[in-house]
Amino acid sequence: MAEARKPVRVAVNVMRARQTVVGFNIAIVSFQIAQISRLPGGLKVSGLEHAIHLRADIALFTALALALLSLLALTLSSEFDEVGYCTRWSLVAGDILMYLSLAHTVTGFFAPLDFALGEFAARIPTHAAAMAVLHTALRVVAGAAWFLAIYAGPLTALKQSPFPRTTNIALGIAYLALLMVLCWVGALSVQVETMDTGGQPSLLLGVLKELVQPFRW
Repeated sequence: MAEARKPVRVAVNVMRARQTVVGFNIAIVSFQIAQISRLPGGLKVSGLEHAIHLRADIALFTALALALLSLLALTLSSEFDEVGYCTRWSLVAGDILMYLSLAHTVTGFFAPLDFALGEFAARIPTHAAAMAVLHTALRVVAGAAWFLAIYAGPLTALKQSPFPRTTNIALGIAYLALLMVLCWVGALSVQVETMDTGGQPSLLLGVLKELVQPFRW
């Protein structure tokens, strides 16, 4: 007779550690939303004093929404008892949403900064070599953070999940579907922000580029 599967009971501190990361991420996103209008570039809109950084704004507000969803999912995973063990699959869902939110925070922070550094380097040609090194270093570090957050993080969460295989497969499929939707939104924001420059890629190509987004920064 097959042995009955033990119920999942994850220590509440595991969930609290993730909520701490999400809270820190919300603070970063809130700061960047307030400061992004000061950066160069963006889309000039009649009637507005500052340019709109549509790609970065969409990424930051998406990061904020995903962070709030992550907080809810993590909180819902805990039992109302004297111990507070996490017993529901929403713990893993919250973990995945946390990573996805972090990836969008990286986008909202470093994509406009990359453009600003390019503008700054063009104005000091005497330091072009040094600026090229700094620019490349920023892209490599930020790109590594993005790839780890959007791919390695969710994969690790699913691999370490103590929940049944069917649950993890369903969560993985849901994550891929959500990722594709967000890539579609990101591609649309790129098309709108670059509509005055012409030569925008097709929407399908734009979605595929969003899967390796740091290469277009």
